[in-house]
Amino acid sequence: MHSKIQDLVKEMIKFGLIKISPQNPFKYASGKEGPIYCDNRLMSSDPKMWALAIELLSETINNKNLKYDFITGVATAGISHAAALAFHRSEPMNYVRSKPKSHGTGKIVEGKVGENSKLLLVEDLVNQGSSIEKVIRLIRDQGHVVDSVLCLVDYQTPNAKKVAKELEIDIFSLINLNQLADICLSEDIINKEGHQLLMRWQQDPDNWQV
Repeated sequence: MHSKIQDLVKEMIKFGLIKISPQNPFKYASGKEGPIYCDNRLMSSDPKMWALAIELLSETINNKNLKYDFITGVATAGISHAAALAFHRSEPMNYVRSKPKSHGTGKIVEGKVGENSKLLLVEDLVNQGSSIEKVIRLIRDQGHVVDSVLCLVDYQTPNAKKVAKELEIDIFSLINLNQLADICLSEDIINKEGHQLLMRWQQDPDNWQV
């Protein structure tokens, strides 16, 4: 693993962006429970950590040779990261709304965007993939092109992988759940039982229980 990725994960855990508690799970908005909670909105409150994340996102774009017309933040959590990344790379940025405007042109993308523009979606977290599925379908309905999503954290759940396959997109992340689990185990944040619980949740979040 990239040493800077390890440094970033440790800082995210230290700063409270990532919380892992397999034996005492979190309740999600869906009503289901899970062993991990990630709030990357907090990242911008630590400029040094945020700068490292943006640097690594930019490296990912270069290493994967991603091609696009605009860096596009997914509202709301992805907007700040997209803006910082676009500024870092001196490239144009816009953002995609969670639903089309109910007035005017009914557009989904805010900011300058031409017809058939290719958008690189920037998200903070990919969990089950439902959010990106919704916005990608809306974007494509308005004639724009999306084939890649760039995110800080990807849990790599079966549902998200299914969405990616159905939409024929690639999801690129700085950090995945396997890396998080391994680092937390090595840092004694969780024990072997906790590591196994995390992996079980990843494989079947809908039916997971302690």
